[in-house]
Amino acid sequence: MRKHAWIAAMVMAGAMCAVMVEAQQPKVTHAQMSVKAGDNLQREIAATQTSTWIGYAVAATHRVDSNWDQVVHLEGTNGDEMRTMDESKPIPPAAILLRVTAGKVERISIDAMDREIDAGGMPFVWLTNVSAADSVKTLKGVVEASFAEAAKAAANPPLVVNSGDRERDRIERDVQREPARQLQRLQDRGLVAIALQDCPEATAALKAFTATTYAEPAREKAAFWLANERGAEGYQAVSALLKSDQDEAFRVKLVFDMSLVKGDSKKAAVNDLISAAKSDASTKVRSQAQFWLAQMAGKTGGNDPRIVPALSDAAKNDPEAGIRKSAVFALSRLPADQAVPELIQVASTTKDATTRREAIFWLGQSKDPRALDYLVKVVREDRQ
Repeated sequence: MRKHAWIAAMVMAGAMCAVMVEAQQPKVTHAQMSVKAGDNLQREIAATQTSTWIGYAVAATHRVDSNWDQVVHLEGTNGDEMRTMDESKPIPPAAILLRVTAGKVERISIDAMDREIDAGGMPFVWLTNVSAADSVKTLKGVVEASFAEAAKAAANPPLVVNSGDRERDRIERDVQREPARQLQRLQDRGLVAIALQDCPEATAALKAFTATTYAEPAREKAAFWLANERGAEGYQAVSALLKSDQDEAFRVKLVFDMSLVKGDSKKAAVNDLISAAKSDASTKVRSQAQFWLAQMAGKTGGNDPRIVPALSDAAKNDPEAGIRKSAVFALSRLPADQAVPELIQVASTTKDATTRREAIFWLGQSKDPRALDYLVKVVREDRQ
């Protein structure tokens, strides 16, 4: 059975919003097809009682495909992956596809307009002239409703299955978990569909989901897409949350999000992470900031010259032992050509014996000839 994954490796493009997209409709096969003007998307959904796919075009931040096949099978099991395409080519509009039953959106998909879509014999309504504001407002409502439904289900968990038959119990547990999985998929794809729309309403909707009135999973997912997909405004929103939010666990997640910031805001994001690593009130946030700074330094084009000195200084001089330890570990995660000299420097100059042992330990794990030479020197000095 194919494993599904949403791949978040996306590039922000353009800041202007098209109010609505006029585009040729995609090629749809095995469908009871109709086309109509979509002047009110929410009304169309509410009026749809028989299970139907509703599709419309939006301006997108980049081109994406939902799976690896030539045809998108809406009623199959292979429409759950996403891949990015060649960003050097013009970005065409994207098709947002909603599976609706009894006035409720059950599934969401987003795909390139030039893909062939197999509707599996279902009714398929293509709406023209759907505005960006209407699209984002509708999707936001769907995601909000799914979060509320998930919270309600979590407050009333199903009874524990224990019949004595292990295989039967496993199947029953899978059946019980499926509604929660469907809600999670709806949330994830709804947020993706919002994040990929090239309009300011999308950024505003994601920022709204980071409010403390939402549960932490909603806040975390919205912040991820703000940092990863929404350019300077998205970065600014996540930066403000990292500096001011009172939820430590949430801010720990924000550190990773900040490492995803691209483009002109990347330098500012590194500055925020260095600041968090140095002075955040939470040791967990500080440690995570150190780790992700090291990961950023190891990426091609990501070696900001401020990162390594900041980590080295924390390893040698931070007043908290736990932070010194995590800084040494972060240095060990750098590429070997950077990590080994820095660890040798820490081991040679630190006044703290525990920090020195940590640096020597990670040098021993590196298997680098320079590290071996230094360790031999240490052993000889200790014997004297």
